[in-house]
Amino acid sequence: MPEEQRVLDILRLEKHGADTYVGESPRYGWGRIYGGLVIAQALRAAMHSVDTDRHVVHSLHAYFILGGNPEEPVRYEVDRLRNGRSFSTRQVVARQSSGAILNLSASFQRYEEGPDVSSVAFPDDVRPPGSGKPLEWGVGLEARIELESSDPARHRVWARYTGSLADAPDDHFAALAYLSDVNTIDAVITAHPVQRGERDWDEVYMSASLDHAMWFHRPVRAEEWLLFDLRPHQFIGTRGLVVGDVFTCSGELVATVAQQGLVRVRT
Repeated sequence: MPEEQRVLDILRLEKHGADTYVGESPRYGWGRIYGGLVIAQALRAAMHSVDTDRHVVHSLHAYFILGGNPEEPVRYEVDRLRNGRSFSTRQVVARQSSGAILNLSASFQRYEEGPDVSSVAFPDDVRPPGSGKPLEWGVGLEARIELESSDPARHRVWARYTGSLADAPDDHFAALAYLSDVNTIDAVITAHPVQRGERDWDEVYMSASLDHAMWFHRPVRAEEWLLFDLRPHQFIGTRGLVVGDVFTCSGELVATVAQQGLVRVRT
């Protein structure tokens, strides 16, 4: 299958009955479905069910339940929890034959005039997009590590969606959701007291994403370079939390992301 077609299929869902959709996954090097794909497709399923005039996603919260099998389609079942004049709420359960693999809630708001104030700033020492170590991540995603530090713990990644997107804001929000799971566990591990040094990842850690949240602040162009500035907040037991801000090249804050990950050190 041509690369461009594979990229287009990432965000494409087929309707299978009332408020039910099916999505496919490309193969990824680690043998499971990339978490960002399931989040993006679940969000798309929720978007397809929102028919209230001009409601746009402003946040999502998701729990990873089981690793997805890329050899099997994913079924997305949408529950219309609320249709209001200002807000609409959806719940989406992603299922395979093994059971539920993801549970996502998303909230949509009709635009309202108000202030635009940000208390976070674009880092002043960032190298330009396209610089840094390339990440071989997968279909539809180009990413480079801009900064990786354990003292202080910090992780920054430039990323962009490589497929062509229409101008509809929903398409770009879904593509941003697809990007948002890139290297979040790596960012969590920058705060872990056991660092792998030159050893292979799988020699040192067993890891998994537990839950994921996003807040969408303004429209975005997901095919343009975006900086994910990720900061570990807490590591306790085997769970670590990372929170990050997503900026455009010009320094505009477009989203905030948070993820909790499980990290066990192999003995």
